[in-house]
Amino acid sequence: MNQPYDIILAGGGAAGLSLLYHLLHSNWRDRKILLIDQEPKNQNDRTWCFWETEPGPFESIVHQQWQRMYFRSPSFSQRLNLQPYCYKMIRGINFYQHVHQTLADFPNVTVANEEVRELWEIDELAGVTTDQSTYTSPWVFSSLRNEYEGERTNGHQYLLQHFKGWEIRTHQPHFNPQEATLMDFRIDQQGDCRFMYVLPTDEQTALVEYTIFSAQLLNPERYNQELRKYMPQYLGLTDADYQVVHEEFGVIPMTDMTYPKKQGERIIRIGTAGGATKASTGYTFQRIQRDSQQLVQQLTTTGTISPDRFSNRRFHLFDSVLLNVIGRGIYPAGEAFADLFEKNPPARVLRFLDEDTHWGEDFAIMNSVPKVPFIQGTWFALQSKIT
Repeated sequence: MNQPYDIILAGGGAAGLSLLYHLLHSNWRDRKILLIDQEPKNQNDRTWCFWETEPGPFESIVHQQWQRMYFRSPSFSQRLNLQPYCYKMIRGINFYQHVHQTLADFPNVTVANEEVRELWEIDELAGVTTDQSTYTSPWVFSSLRNEYEGERTNGHQYLLQHFKGWEIRTHQPHFNPQEATLMDFRIDQQGDCRFMYVLPTDEQTALVEYTIFSAQLLNPERYNQELRKYMPQYLGLTDADYQVVHEEFGVIPMTDMTYPKKQGERIIRIGTAGGATKASTGYTFQRIQRDSQQLVQQLTTTGTISPDRFSNRRFHLFDSVLLNVIGRGIYPAGEAFADLFEKNPPARVLRFLDEDTHWGEDFAIMNSVPKVPFIQGTWFALQSKIT
């Protein structure tokens, strides 16, 4: 058994590296910290998008940002002015490299590329057993997946947000890098919630991403087929006009089940495993930053971790209602989002999704969507809370 650490981070993805970054910019910067991840993060395996009104801690690695974005659906299409928000993109490889380069200034941080086998806790000591060793610490923060992930219990909704993205390079200038497409619902919904993102980074390069909210994944080739179909139909690009320079694929859980924030008093779940993913949209990165800052503040000021993270009951209910409406097919998802953006300023919608609105704005949002289907969704959401 190795010498104790002050903090152990199990998992070196967005959640683990974000918490580590915020620790190193706090009073914990000189503590002995261990980061455990099975593989080094040296691939551009994902892209994170989020919105904010001010420069954030990772502004230097923002790959592109937009204040004008299109929303498109069969019933409503419009270019949205997001001000005071900017919609930002960070590439996974840039984030990984940025945080790991920061570690060069902190010899007190150890990185172990080992497979986590077990997390355990005895009295006031937590531990991690890997395929190579056992480590102990007063605190273990784990972004490892929940064991029950994928199960549906007591009427709760559990959908998957799954997506395939192509970064394409056109042979001629084709895009306006100052304008992107947030959601394009004009594609065949096939009984699900399906839309496209188009995120240009220069006049010849864009990330085009096919996204689905549903209970099951598709055959891998189906994602490619839908992307190929979208290019000529909506972007005016034939196969000869572009080449695919990078691909990404991901799956994000969208559920109104309550994630346990702790595995024990000393083992704290973070990231998607700790409930950081926004249930109704799948957005996670910015919520991870907020959570990381709160965790560091709690450790610094009280030396304890509150069990009430991501416990806003009002917004948890709102998420559950939308998931029930979508998951049960009560009302088309594309029309629900069209209602929101047609009848509200874009900034209000983004504040609502950030859980920063007040009751008056919440009422305006709720008044934007048809009452009968959302009352049905509310009934199902409340039923899941009492069964």
